[in-house]
Order: sequence, then structure tokens, then C-alpha cells
Amino acid sequence: MSESIKRVVLNGFRYYQVSDLTGIIGTFPSVTSVLGDTSDKSGLDAWRNRVGHQKADQIGQDAANRGTVMHRLCEIYLNLPQSMSAKDRLEDTLSLARIDDEIDQFDNRAKIVGGMLFYNFIKSNSFDEIKRVIAQERFLWTARDGGFAGTVDNVSELITGDHAIVDFKTARKPKEEKWIEDYKNQVAAYSVAVWDRLQVKTVTCRIWISNEVNLAPQHFRMDSSEMREYYFKFRERLAEFYKKNPPIVR
Repeated sequence: MSESIKRVVLNGFRYYQVSDLTGIIGTFPSVTSVLGDTSDKSGLDAWRNRVGHQKADQIGQDAANRGTVMHRLCEIYLNLPQSMSAKDRLEDTLSLARIDDEIDQFDNRAKIVGGMLFYNFIKSNSFDEIKRVIAQERFLWTARDGGFAGTVDNVSELITGDHAIVDFKTARKPKEEKWIEDYKNQVAAYSVAVWDRLQVKTVTCRIWISNEVNLAPQHFRMDSSEMREYYFKFRERLAEFYKKNPPIVR
């Protein structure tokens, strides 16, 4: 049965209203809204106070813009046939990017920095780990544990034969693994929604972070036991979110 998705903002949080031919199935918070509302913001608040709220907002917007460009370039590249040579695939990606409406909306700085962050994945042969793309930029939802929704960057079969969530991130500088707890919660949540919506059992998650300092992106891996551990952590955060923001029935 076909589904339709409407993005709505309620009480300052992003929700997705999912409907089918029989009516509204549910209105579910985004994974990022859940994690954002239940995170420790003391460090972020201190940084915003230190640099000033206006500058902090600009830095955040710049980061979002470059990240969107990088994500779109990854999507274009991975949509091209893997039978193409790496050189031709890159050339076609850049040609398509020049006429891409999503990329064209940004200024030159976002395009240049986003392009550099994408090229870090090319230079490091990161994409060689992907054998076959199953889904990209795919909206997912589940009613499990009260319900949540979001858009997964990439679901692929790796050269090892394993099915994986591949999540692309950007950063100004390299990150320590202890700083990416919310990324792990996010991909673990997506892995559950991938199973519920696509019936694809992912047994590993890959978090690839390209930064502006080092040419080599960071590759973090999660196995199935760690995915399960972090889904349980996400489930606790989801319950905390719903305690403060009761489920929406409409």
C-alpha cells in the first residue's frame, strides 16, 4: 500500500506524518529531534556563549550547507554504475553536480568546501568498500517503541557481503570516538527502521567523517552487538523524549 510523508514542525521539533490510503498511520519525531532534545547541551551552550550566538548560528549554517553539498555529491557518485572506471565516475559526478538544483542553491564557499570533503572519500578509496547500493537518502519510519522516523544516507551491500548502514558526516577537525555517541545512536535507530521498512538486515554500520583538516576521512565501524547496544540506548532517549513530548495522535 502506498505511503505519503509530510514533514511538520510541532513544538519546535521535526516530525513526519505518515499516511496511506486508509488515513494517517502516525506522526513520528525525527531521530535527530529525539537525540537533540535529550542530549547534554552544556558544552554547546558554553561554546555559543563564548563565540556569540550570531556567529554560532552562522557557523552552524555554514556547516549544514557544506554537509548538504557533500551528501549530494556522494549520492550522485554512488548512483552511477559501478562498472564505470573511477575516473569516469568522478568526471560524471562533477558534470552532474554543475546542473544539480540542490547543489546550485548554495554559495561558492559551500560548494568548494563540500566538494573538498567529498573528494576526501574519493582520494581515500572509501567508496571501494561498497559493492552494491540498496537505498540512498531513503525516508524510513517505524511504530516500534512509540515510533520514530528519519532519512538514512545509504544502505549498501559491502564487498564483504554484509549489509550495512553507511552514514556520511562532515566536521571542521577530526573527532575522537567518544564524541560521536549520538552518531552511533542515530545509525542504530536507522538499522531497526531499515529492517521494519525494507526487510534488509544490516549487521554493521559505518560512520565516515570527512573533515577540513585531514585529507583522510575517519572510518568508524559498529558490529551487530554494538548496534544492538546503541539501539537500547536510543530507545531510552526516545522514552525520555516522549515523556517530555507525549505522542501525537492525529
